[in-house]
Amino acid sequence: MHSAVLRYIDQVARLGSIRRAASVLNVASSAVNRQILKLEADMGTPLFERVGNGVRPTAAGEYVIRHARETLARWQTVRTEITALSGDIHGEVRIVSIPAPIVRILPRAIEATAKQHPHITFRVIDASPADHAEEMRARRPDIALLFIDQRHRGYDVVARIRLRIGAIMRPDHPLAGRKEVTLTECAAFPVAMLSDPWILNATAEAEFTHSGAQFRSVVLTNSLPMTKEIMRAGIGLGFFTPAGFVEELQSGELVHVPLAEAELSQSEIGVLIHRERQGWPAVRAVAARLIDEFASLDKELSMIDAARS
Repeated sequence: MHSAVLRYIDQVARLGSIRRAASVLNVASSAVNRQILKLEADMGTPLFERVGNGVRPTAAGEYVIRHARETLARWQTVRTEITALSGDIHGEVRIVSIPAPIVRILPRAIEATAKQHPHITFRVIDASPADHAEEMRARRPDIALLFIDQRHRGYDVVARIRLRIGAIMRPDHPLAGRKEVTLTECAAFPVAMLSDPWILNATAEAEFTHSGAQFRSVVLTNSLPMTKEIMRAGIGLGFFTPAGFVEELQSGELVHVPLAEAELSQSEIGVLIHRERQGWPAVRAVAARLIDEFASLDKELSMIDAARS
């Protein structure tokens, strides 16, 4: 019903290459190129600038790309709403998440959704902060589970949990009995650090300028499961919110000691929904489950805090 050229433009813009877009679309590169050249001739202006082995949008191309994506999104909304009239919800939900929700919140929400709506599929992206920013800038995710540290245009926050970033360690660690600790105090012990830059870096740099401390990283990784094993083994402590460590904290296998630095004392993880896709039945179904899981996690963390106090 909608011209194939809209899908071609969308993919070429995403991938920066006519050849790669054609491969994803499973059509000939010449067909994609021909359609774009025809549209450029009709509009009287180039939409893509050919650079090296790829392409990048011109100013006019940015307008057309936005129109193509909005049109495709509206058509998808019509299709999914018609399907949902029968009670049988179909569709793919694209989710971008920081690591902690992927450990616990997201699998539970997907499991519950899949039982009720088996024809919903999920594309889950666990990426670096830079990739998260690019995903959100392009407004690709339907749902995002991220730290709420800035406004993301086109997204609404439908659930949130307030959390303290802290040092996570074994209960026999010298700092485990403290009510809170500073980064300088933590620097006296080996640490396991995430390789992706985040909010901790700027705070540590400012504090260490005055204290003269420096982290001694025994492990540098972008894997949350790896850092868990390092902390379980007592090789080093790590810096996280408690969201991804509920079972370990409940069992007493690990403890979470909040950081004392004011700028790290409160953080929020939120469920962000694409404003134009909130009405999609599949997105709505997944979002409802995520909101339930956030409420459940909030209660569990409150119980952990009460037990530690």
